[in-house]
Amino acid sequence: MSEGRILIVEDEAIIAKEIEHALAGFGYEVLAVIPRGEDAVPFALRERPDLVLMDIMLAGAMDGTQAAAAIREQLDVPVIFSTAYTDRETLERVKPTTPYGYLVKPFEHTHLRITVETALYRARTERRLRAQEERLRQAEKMQAVGTLASGVAHDFNNILSAIIGYSEMGLRRVPEADPLHRMFDRILRAGARARSLVQLLLDFSRPAATDREPVDMAGVLEEALDVVRATLPAGVEVDYAPPGHPCPVRADPTQLHQVALNLMVNAVDAMRADGGRLTVRLGLCAQGSREDAACPPPLVGEPGPGAQGQGVALEVADTGRGMAPEVLRRACDPFFTTKPSGEGTGMGLAIVQGIVRSYGGWLALDSQPGTGTRATAVLPRAAA
Repeated sequence: MSEGRILIVEDEAIIAKEIEHALAGFGYEVLAVIPRGEDAVPFALRERPDLVLMDIMLAGAMDGTQAAAAIREQLDVPVIFSTAYTDRETLERVKPTTPYGYLVKPFEHTHLRITVETALYRARTERRLRAQEERLRQAEKMQAVGTLASGVAHDFNNILSAIIGYSEMGLRRVPEADPLHRMFDRILRAGARARSLVQLLLDFSRPAATDREPVDMAGVLEEALDVVRATLPAGVEVDYAPPGHPCPVRADPTQLHQVALNLMVNAVDAMRADGGRLTVRLGLCAQGSREDAACPPPLVGEPGPGAQGQGVALEVADTGRGMAPEVLRRACDPFFTTKPSGEGTGMGLAIVQGIVRSYGGWLALDSQPGTGTRATAVLPRAAA
């Protein structure tokens, strides 16, 4: 396993070859050596390197400063600049790109190694800190939602009981041919939806204690797939390959079914207009931790306590329109939805994340506009 994946952007072939050789000797994987900034940007966005080593003065339409700014605008990837120029004007030009290091040519291999290791360590530390801040922010938000739900649910349910009760009485007393009968029916339906929303809030804020037992996730997933296939819109295909081995987790089967079904329904909804492919995969991870798992994409949602050791990973991917970064950041927030009014509560992913975390697992989302979305739910594997 390499120490990190590095992109070299350097237009001097001899220097680039020397850097590539040195980095390979240090245990890093060099993804490519690219001499032009305008070629480096799309490559970096596609391959997502762990670090970019960027020459400032490049041949072509885009210099290193411009290329670094374009990469950093869309990727959270550290950039180290290398140059033979040390004048103040050059230094001022690179500052807005927030570089993680600066190598002055010619530089020794030891200096290269120290600078790269330091940049990678700093980038990982900053990501962990941001993740911890996000977990704290999410926890505070969930606590506020739970407090609100608990505070108003009882009184709100009393009001709904009166609305639903009188609607049922009206339906029984008014003939079906009377226009009032349809009005009472609509009131009753609206009251039932409101009661379901209150129950969703209560389930989310105060998860009920469940009986946990060893369950093969493969069986639960196939049951959920049967439900999805029965309501699949035209133009959407399902690609599912059974794992071929048990994927045991200790959980409540009903909650596992809810996790699988919600993830697949979300994926299908993303392709309902234009069609596409729903890809579902189930397997074992080398680790059940967000930091070390063999299958994590960039994450939304963080590992719960106890998420170590082997894990069972459920991946659900679609080829829909994908999500912009600002939407992706809020995807697991309660009541956040991009669907039209009346077509969704915005609680699906929030509930999935709550269930997964309650079992010591984590939920991850990876999405970009135009490329679809992949959701990964990882649960600790049950002992044999």
